[in-house]
Amino acid sequence: MQVSLLALIITLTTFFMPVAIEAQQLPDPHFEDWSDVFNKDIQLKDWHGSNVSQLGFKFTFMFRREGRSGYCAYVADREVGAFGIKETGPGYMGLGTAWQFLKGLSTGSATAGMYGGIPFKYRPDSMVVWVKRTGDNTDKEDFHLLIYTWSGTAKGSKYKSKNEGCTAVDVENEESDIRIAMDGNECTTDQPGHQIAEGWFHARAKLNDWKRISVPVYYFNDDVPTMCNVIFSAGNYPNFRANSGLYAGNGLWVDDVELIYSAKIQKLVVGGEVWKEFDPNSSAVQTYRLPADAKTIPAIHALRGIGSLVNMKGKKVNLPGRHLTDKEMTITPGSINGTPCIITVKSEDGKSTRTYKIKFIK
Repeated sequence: MQVSLLALIITLTTFFMPVAIEAQQLPDPHFEDWSDVFNKDIQLKDWHGSNVSQLGFKFTFMFRREGRSGYCAYVADREVGAFGIKETGPGYMGLGTAWQFLKGLSTGSATAGMYGGIPFKYRPDSMVVWVKRTGDNTDKEDFHLLIYTWSGTAKGSKYKSKNEGCTAVDVENEESDIRIAMDGNECTTDQPGHQIAEGWFHARAKLNDWKRISVPVYYFNDDVPTMCNVIFSAGNYPNFRANSGLYAGNGLWVDDVELIYSAKIQKLVVGGEVWKEFDPNSSAVQTYRLPADAKTIPAIHALRGIGSLVNMKGKKVNLPGRHLTDKEMTITPGSINGTPCIITVKSEDGKSTRTYKIKFIK
């Protein structure tokens, strides 16, 4: 059987053509796949609302609305109840599964949260989402945009309830058993998850028009995650684990969420010390001064994802960031008092590149 030279070239070119790295995005980021149903209300397939199903009653917290283009998701705090007992429940949604637990008819034992997420192995630098915030009490409670990643399996058996006590219920990979430093389980975590990253924005505001919000993602360590969860909350979740501090009617509209992968260095470490004069925004040649007796250029490392957040208890938590890997950063050596050192940084999704030039002089 004869194969033409052209066909052979096409085959070899296709076989050996480099494959572009495509870092992970979130499922259905434009909120268009409303193919599930809860309590006769159409629901997103890949995202899950804090819908309540208790004692044979069902209450919906996530709804389809007209978005920036196509559909968007809408969640709101709302009043729920039966047999003359009414409470305000938190409206939130996420990639994990919302859960609620009530012991008998005792509303004091009520507790809730979200567990699980999606398999995930990348390290984004920020999460961008378009939101609107409506309601009559938006100045009294925060809305929340949250992303966190982890590895391992977290386990808990007791969670804070409305009566400020602890309600016994077994949950795996619950949000508060992973986010120990930020929103730790007040009733003690049996087995903590290994949190790797956190991006969290919250504010008290009314937003009648769509607003693009960028949420920086900070890193606790250099590790690679295995799981990720995102939570969008209309009100005080995760501030309150039960039915308190909530205002019925406060709603959050969300659309077009995207994970951003940057090629920018945040801090440069030279010879084990952070170079304070380094400008991460400059493409010009930057000068690093060495001791007069220097014979070699010191080791160079780069950091990203450094920041601080205030946790639920009002305590500032510093996140040290992560070191860039050899796959993200390459260094072309220079010479002392001569050719600049070239640092080339690629974003984890391979879509952007940034070059830094460092001249080492005595």
